[in-house]
Amino acid sequence: MFTSPEATMATTRKPAVSLPTAARSVKAADGIIESLRSDIVTQRLPQGARLPNERALAEHFGVSQPTIREAIRALAAMGLVEVRHGSGAYVRGDSNFLVGTALQILMQMQDVGLLEALDVRTALGLMSAHAAADTATDADLEQLEATYEVLEDVAALRDHDALIGAVTGFQIALSRAAHNALATAIETVLVSLIMHMQFKVLRARGIRYWQQRTTEFQPDRRKILEAVRAGDADASRAAMSDYLDHQRRYFTDDPELARLRLSDPRAIRIAADLRMDGD
Repeated sequence: MFTSPEATMATTRKPAVSLPTAARSVKAADGIIESLRSDIVTQRLPQGARLPNERALAEHFGVSQPTIREAIRALAAMGLVEVRHGSGAYVRGDSNFLVGTALQILMQMQDVGLLEALDVRTALGLMSAHAAADTATDADLEQLEATYEVLEDVAALRDHDALIGAVTGFQIALSRAAHNALATAIETVLVSLIMHMQFKVLRARGIRYWQQRTTEFQPDRRKILEAVRAGDADASRAAMSDYLDHQRRYFTDDPELARLRLSDPRAIRIAADLRMDGD
């Protein structure tokens, strides 16, 4: 799930930040959107900062308050700001949320199938597994081992959300150990989306089915962990390949999953729920 740090911020109203760009007149909301977007993505406006109120923004840009309102709505739709009723507009700028929203919209517009998404996840996963053997720090290894140990006791994972969190936790920890921020951002989205899709579609199979299935993958995970710990990049990639091939068989052997398109109404609802979980 795409949980953003600002979601846990205190609800007390923060003082507004000063705008980093010089006051200037713009002709339309588009100019304001681009100015604020640039300040957010370059972190001149830091994540969690509260923007000045509509009147102050209107004076700064030399436009009317309705024009400012239009620009803020557009930035909120992009996921760059969050409007809190009675408090103001706050910089969001969470990379997982932004990448997740953009990727999900793109995959839905292009009518991407779940198996196609799995292909991309596989390519990135193999790259990350290979790199992690060379780049993993002691802290990365500790995190990877911790996520593996959680999966050793599936009986303690008594609901679907706990299982999803544990399984995705191992895969994302491996990606982070490769120290490629772009790959990790995309993998985080794809891993979460793929896991939630299969759990939601096949939810009727019950928690014991999913616990057993999760345990079935532990030998694969163990090989990955040992290869990364040994610094053996080729072995790590090979172990990840076995893991992902094992996973893919579950998708191709199930007609319902194999046919699923990310533009299907059910898939769109699941993706929307994931975005909301990041709020």
